[in-house]
Amino acid sequence: MLPNDRIAEYCRQAAEQIRWRRARPAVMWELEQHLQDQQEAYIRQGHGQEQAARMAIEQMGDAREVGQALDRAHRPQTPWFPLIAVIVLLALGAALQVALTQQMMPLASYAVAAGLFTLGYFGDISWLGKHAMELYLGVLIIAAALLIGAEPVAGTAVFHLDPISLYLCYLALLFPLFYGLFLYGMKGLGMRGILFSVLGYLPFALILWLIPTLSGLLIYSTSAGVMLAAAIRKSWFGAKLGHPGLQIAAPVLLPVGALAVALLSVRGIRLQVFLNPRQDAADSGLIYCRLRDAVAKAAFWGEGNADLSMIPDLSENYALLYGIQEFGLGAFAGLMLLVLAFGTFCIIGAMRQRSMLGTLLVLAAALTVTLQAFVYAYANLGYGLWDTLSFPFLSRGNTALQLDALLVGLMLGAMRTGVWIGDPKQPQRTVRFLRIER
Repeated sequence: MLPNDRIAEYCRQAAEQIRWRRARPAVMWELEQHLQDQQEAYIRQGHGQEQAARMAIEQMGDAREVGQALDRAHRPQTPWFPLIAVIVLLALGAALQVALTQQMMPLASYAVAAGLFTLGYFGDISWLGKHAMELYLGVLIIAAALLIGAEPVAGTAVFHLDPISLYLCYLALLFPLFYGLFLYGMKGLGMRGILFSVLGYLPFALILWLIPTLSGLLIYSTSAGVMLAAAIRKSWFGAKLGHPGLQIAAPVLLPVGALAVALLSVRGIRLQVFLNPRQDAADSGLIYCRLRDAVAKAAFWGEGNADLSMIPDLSENYALLYGIQEFGLGAFAGLMLLVLAFGTFCIIGAMRQRSMLGTLLVLAAALTVTLQAFVYAYANLGYGLWDTLSFPFLSRGNTALQLDALLVGLMLGAMRTGVWIGDPKQPQRTVRFLRIER
């Protein structure tokens, strides 16, 4: 038997002890690399190639015992806290929508959402990394085509294809994920990688501004800035990145620039009414007054005494306000603490991921879901300066519900299988449209 065949056979025997089949290829590769490195060390000491291979294997130990140890280390790590939190939110959302609509139809949407969550949770996350740039470009082309074919409805772009109407503002839920895949394709490009990352952010931001959805633009931009900062911190672009100030400025530029655009897009009178809605309580300040009055009449625990019949689109835009009136501000505070804990737990988990792919996927989903929830929450309290998307799993809206479920499923899937997800040792193939020489 040739020395390399001896090492390969040893790795195969060890990998047979690993019950999680998906982890076997990555484990075999790492084990084989370690044995070959040890073999090279023995060769440099003057041993023959075959003897060096035998000595490296003997040092490693019995293949069965090594495989059993690797089996214990390479098992899916179920993220129990966020998994239970998602299940609770799905159950609460289904019950809340049935109560609001007095129909059982919402249960069908929640069943589909549960299926998409399961698909993301048990899917092969590594496939996204293998096709990162293709997916980014594909989503960009599809989003641009949808925007071109859309029509304005109540100030936002809607794409109609009977019997489906797609509100394009919900693209903001997908864009952070696919921008993260763009970042994943920038491995080892140094300062050029950071520059390309800023440029890669712009097309999605422009689409969101044209839709328009200012809250979606802010959510996307904040998520993109955090992901870019994480990539820089983990040396994804390489060691030579130029002046440290540039490394800090690039991630900060994205959310700050988006916030400036959002503030400039708000007309003076609208800002004045937001700050003091009583000055125009019969017109543009009416909804602010009604919302703030309803919150003021809520109890801390239990049912309040506000009349919500005058609140438009209650099940879609103000589902939390209904919950505040039914269960009190204390229950609302508990819910927001749960969302904050969920987001914090997932963001910390993202930075502990073994691979950059896992880090970017978890950050994209965690930030999107958490920011989306808080934007929706402050609007329900009567302080929404910009449009809202939805509250993940609780507010009505089939598109947002399905996308949030898929996002969270992918995120928890990455946390579950992060132990075996590996990044490429070499940069990915050339991205010709950017003229990147690798």
